[in-house]
Amino acid sequence: MPDTSGSTTRSFARLLRLLREPVIHFLFIGALLFLAHRLIVGDPRVVVVSAGLKADVERRFRDETGRAPTEAELTAALDGWKRDEALYREALREELDRQDATVRTVLADKLRARAVQQMPAREPTDAELDAWLASHRSRYETPLRYTFEIVAFPKSDAAAETQRSTYRLALADGADPRTLGRPIVGGNLTRDNLAAKFGPALAESICNLPFAAWQAQETEDSLLLVRVNRIDGGLPGREELRPALTADWAAARKKQATDDFVESVLARYRFEEKP
Repeated sequence: MPDTSGSTTRSFARLLRLLREPVIHFLFIGALLFLAHRLIVGDPRVVVVSAGLKADVERRFRDETGRAPTEAELTAALDGWKRDEALYREALREELDRQDATVRTVLADKLRARAVQQMPAREPTDAELDAWLASHRSRYETPLRYTFEIVAFPKSDAAAETQRSTYRLALADGADPRTLGRPIVGGNLTRDNLAAKFGPALAESICNLPFAAWQAQETEDSLLLVRVNRIDGGLPGREELRPALTADWAAARKKQATDDFVESVLARYRFEEKP
């Protein structure tokens, strides 16, 4: 019989050399990891349709239609869910979520939304609203607007001073200025508008007049009687602004919570730039 011991020895030696190859080690470790993953996680293409999932599909059907589904409708809804779930998982396997900027944005926004949802809701205290109003005053303050009336007596008329005095006495006696035979100029203007229309000096005077009283003023060309009837604008009080203050304060609080969450996630990662 032929001696095969030498051939067997050589074959065994080749096998030992092959087992020492790093690529064999890599493949062996990969196979073990794959087996362990399948044993722990299960087949990624096996989708469990639980009773809770069925109840959720039925609830969504009720929300959309306003009624309970029939047996056939529930089956069709579940079939639709299965199709979408299979496509979704296959897309993740192919890493399409990493290739589509829209998908990446949607997922990132979902994390931001979850951070907001996990924040306990509460009403702001009066002190918090006052602090918010003080630091964001310009959001709620509007320029003062002066509703005024002006009666002019041109200085070119030698009797202008007498006419103004007579007119003022009539007003003091309760006369309606509309019956006294002189044109009345009125308006509702801000300080800047008044300055543009009548000059800075008269604008400053009008803005400091006592409320609802005729006062003597003058310009280079005319003697005037001026009355400020109403002042609007400015900064409303906290109670008047409470709904807006509360909404803005809550929105800023949510934004801060979202920003803090994003920064905490970002701190878990290290970014390396390569040329």
